[in-house]
Amino acid sequence: MWINSDPVSLWPPSMTGQSDGQTAGLGLEPLFYLDKQSNLVPLLATDWKSDATAKTITLTLRKGVKFQDGSDFNATVCKWNLDQYRTSGRAELKKVSSVDIVDDYTVRLNLASYDNTLITYLSTAADAGRMISKQSFDANGGKDWATANLVGTGPFQLVSWTKSVGLNWKRFDGYWGGKPYIDAVQMKEYADQTTAMMDFQAGNIQILGLADPRNAQTLQASGKYNVVTPPEGQVPAMAGYAKDPASPFSKVEVRQAMSYALDTKTMADSYGLGFWQVDNQWAVPGSSGYNPNVVGYPYNPQKAKDLLAQAGYASGINTTLSFWALSQTYTDESVAMQSSWKAVGINVTLNPIQRPAFADAASAGKGWVGIIREQGYSSPDPLIKYAGTAAGAEFNGIALPQEFVDTYNQAIAAPDVKSKQQLTWQLMSLASDKYCMASYLYIQRIPTAKSKTLHDDLYQEYPYAYFSPKAWLSK
Repeated sequence: MWINSDPVSLWPPSMTGQSDGQTAGLGLEPLFYLDKQSNLVPLLATDWKSDATAKTITLTLRKGVKFQDGSDFNATVCKWNLDQYRTSGRAELKKVSSVDIVDDYTVRLNLASYDNTLITYLSTAADAGRMISKQSFDANGGKDWATANLVGTGPFQLVSWTKSVGLNWKRFDGYWGGKPYIDAVQMKEYADQTTAMMDFQAGNIQILGLADPRNAQTLQASGKYNVVTPPEGQVPAMAGYAKDPASPFSKVEVRQAMSYALDTKTMADSYGLGFWQVDNQWAVPGSSGYNPNVVGYPYNPQKAKDLLAQAGYASGINTTLSFWALSQTYTDESVAMQSSWKAVGINVTLNPIQRPAFADAASAGKGWVGIIREQGYSSPDPLIKYAGTAAGAEFNGIALPQEFVDTYNQAIAAPDVKSKQQLTWQLMSLASDKYCMASYLYIQRIPTAKSKTLHDDLYQEYPYAYFSPKAWLSK
């Protein structure tokens, strides 16, 4: 199995973005996972009940689950994990004021204020619900050890992790869901997609994530492999640093000009090759949070020039675009935007960066210069994506109007589905049409090629890289 970079950490409170959780997912299970329709499905928790009036969420835990060190998964360990996460400074469980043990297999989350998104954070959509062994954590030095090692309840047990090389896993015979069919899994890191492609075609790996759609198209056309497109994907947006009042991007007209200058339909067709879908908001079409009334910024270079002049930049601006150099497609895409922006007077110098630098600017909230390619996975609940942003913890520097923050807080506190949807739609409209907080582009689904000898794995067919323990290989 191919991975594109090392995880930053294997300890849930310090995991960065979706990549770490997906990499660790073979061994660290969350309380719930998501099916193909992004519905919550029981995993380590078998049920939950929310009470908006009492401001509580009660979780019923699965009985008979063992960690890979032989210790029991129960309410005591679940509470400890949730407490570790909520006191770490992460935003996802910030609303949880305390966790009570109701009985050996029931815990109750007490909330400072009701938050209807919290249950999704406990699924594969985030890392807050991933359970690690307290016994191994305490016996091996705690957090420092846990960042590079893991002992979970999952179907595979971590054997080794060699930075810039990959991770090796072995079957966990004591897995609560039954002995996995595959003996071992190797995650191999490749410096570039070309080398990974060659190894895949040589039969040395059975799963290849294809950040470059051109490679996916080539493998699909050969008929020798199965190519699947995941339900979720990256939803990139170009975010100007707006926190500094002296920055051009502090003016909404400049941010709107950025958006009008981009022909997103042509870019999606040219670089996505049918795998990408144009979008004008963080919510994705087909989800309950998607607002079909959002207009967005249809390609209009003259409008972009007019808005720049209106903002006081008739002679143009000079800036920088920083982006995670994950693939040649990302680079080509950035070059195309550079050209489009130049045509309207936004002169951009490209700054390709590696994941650690991107994580510093994004998840660590250290800020950036000019424009950054804001990465974020689509979610069954778009409020999830905005959690860190609304709290000022993620992409600290993006335009963050108080009206947006207030509406976000109302949306997550909504006690029923209908009122939550109405507020979420309002939020999508504010972020795009009114304030243009960023230039939203498309849903960048990353296709995955698989060997036809791999069966029933469900990898990239279910959201967030879920890998079924019932996967098997034929000769």
